Amino acid sequence: MISQKEYWDGRFKKGKLWGDQPCPSAYRTVSYLEKNCSNSILVPGCGYGRNSAYFAKNGYDVTGVDISHEAIKHAISDVKADVTNLNYQLKDLFSLSSIGTEFDAVFLSNVIHLFLEKDRAKLVQVMDSLIKPNGLFIFTVISRSDSKNFGVGEEVEQNTFLHNEKVLHFYTTEEIRGILPSNYKILEQELHTQTEKDPLGNEEELILWFVVTKNNKHFSL
Repeated sequence: MISQKEYWDGRFKKGKLWGDQPCPSAYRTVSYLEKNCSNSILVPGCGYGRNSAYFAKNGYDVTGVDISHEAIKHAISDVKADVTNLNYQLKDLFSLSSIGTEFDAVFLSNVIHLFLEKDRAKLVQVMDSLIKPNGLFIFTVISRSDSKNFGVGEEVEQNTFLHNEKVLHFYTTEEIRGILPSNYKILEQELHTQTEKDPLGNEEELILWFVVTKNNKHFSL
């Protein structure tokens, strides 16, 4: 199996895989950001920046990070000179402590399910360390209900398959609560179908969990 960096660099060399429009979950996220009076947002696995740019256009201070040089190159090239609330960094998602700050919200779209169990748990821990007290952790993951994609490829762990050169873990209803630290409250957990087209008109359909959680840890004195 090739590395995550090799896989995504190879894919993003082909350009903007899903077009310029933000994914449907990004639209849904903004209402929660408004309600929680969020200002700063971290977008790990930002790709070429379609969701990050959308949040920035809505007035949020956005930091997008990705392991793929090709993705970050595309993202930076689209930032206009007068945009000051959006920056991109080339980083491994497991080494984000060097950012040196916490955020009001983390938006993690279709990323957690790309790893094996041990690394999925580690990734959630990393995200938790970057979220301010009373901050939001908003994410999407592919559902066990996605019968079109579930079971495709070699099963390498329970409900986890090597699917087109990448790992895909399919989440059950019960698993969502289990991946979160105990101090997180689930505000919304809902299935939705994400249908998107690439620039050539090819359609991709995924059945995803859209999950909004709030960190109830307290400030340290």
